[in-house]
Amino acid sequence: MNTKETSVVPKEKFKMTDSQKRMWPILILGIFFEGFDDAALNFVLPYITKEFYLTTEIVGYALSLVGIGALCAFFIVRMADTVGRRPIFLGCVYLYSICSLLTVIAPNIYTIIAVQLLSRVFLIGCWSVGYTILAEEFSTENLGKVSGMYQMTAVFGALTIALLLPLVLKLGFTWRALYLIGALPLIPAVIFRKNLPETQAFRELQEQKKAGIKQPKEDFFAVWRKPHTKYVLVMALVWLFMYFGIKGSLNFLTMRLVMELSWTPSMVSITILSQTLAGMVIINLNGRLLDKLGRKGAALVIITVGVVATIVQFNVQSFYAVIFFGMIAAGFVNSFLIVASTLTNELFPTELRANATAWSNNIIGRLGQILVPSMIGLLAVSMSIGHAVSIAMLMPLISLMLILVFLPETKKMEQRTGQKEVKM
Repeated sequence: MNTKETSVVPKEKFKMTDSQKRMWPILILGIFFEGFDDAALNFVLPYITKEFYLTTEIVGYALSLVGIGALCAFFIVRMADTVGRRPIFLGCVYLYSICSLLTVIAPNIYTIIAVQLLSRVFLIGCWSVGYTILAEEFSTENLGKVSGMYQMTAVFGALTIALLLPLVLKLGFTWRALYLIGALPLIPAVIFRKNLPETQAFRELQEQKKAGIKQPKEDFFAVWRKPHTKYVLVMALVWLFMYFGIKGSLNFLTMRLVMELSWTPSMVSITILSQTLAGMVIINLNGRLLDKLGRKGAALVIITVGVVATIVQFNVQSFYAVIFFGMIAAGFVNSFLIVASTLTNELFPTELRANATAWSNNIIGRLGQILVPSMIGLLAVSMSIGHAVSIAMLMPLISLMLILVFLPETKKMEQRTGQKEVKM
């Protein structure tokens, strides 16, 4: 009787290369303040509302106008396929820092909306291109883990806001002081910009072009043609319905706590602080879950738990219940981003990756971010903010169905240089 002996090679512990270690600080600097600036508006919203005597309905419209910036980010993100990942990422960090500074001196709500709309363009550009850099500089085997670490840094930026808000108000400063802090990354980003090289995949693509190797024609609508049509459409809808849940919950949490539950800044800070700390741990674990269960299995767990926990959080009134369910909700809802980002970047080849992200996330997906504040604002006229947000939170379940039914498992796909195509 013959027996076949097989040897199992133990999986090596993940370690960054020297190149990855050099680029990591500048990447997380950009994403930290992206998280900081993105969260700032949500945290200061009740205080802006009081300062300018706004209604919840008007706040919803204002947030929808600001959200248009995410749509405009399409043009910035798409440029990363021609100009390069590095210059677009750094340029976005510089420009959102300047927009943060301009918010400090904005004299009225109209100027705040205009500057924040512009800021959103560069915040989303930084976030989207950052994930593209990760997809091209780290192996598929560890991409889920790295994406979790990356998104956790953005959440840490939001955590910093939660720590600073009561301190800033207690010292007698207004909410504008937070935006002054949000302008700080401009200095280190300029100083340490050399630590972020262009990605290897993009450099190889440029070398192939110089060598005369025929490349797919650069085309604004390339991702909408076969063999990519199905996946760009599905991912666009996945992003769209996810943003109804992500932005619906994030935009209106502080509003509910201050306007409906009459919580003090300290109580709000404790709530945000506790759920952000827990969220950082959960996001890290969920990043690993993507590598363990695969993208589809992890999506089932992450989206289901995130939706349920958030709906409960927005419908309880007890201080401790809001904190407990908020801790779960924060980690899982923020993990929606790493699920969708990982899937988007693994479904498309290098030469179309930023273009696919721009179309699916920035053009179509971000419509959810634009529409949900107005939707919740209108619903809040006849019901509580909590009930309105609960309705919005059902939308990510549609994203989950699309992922499970129409997308392949992308964990093992070879898409680093675009030489192997996904079979449609």
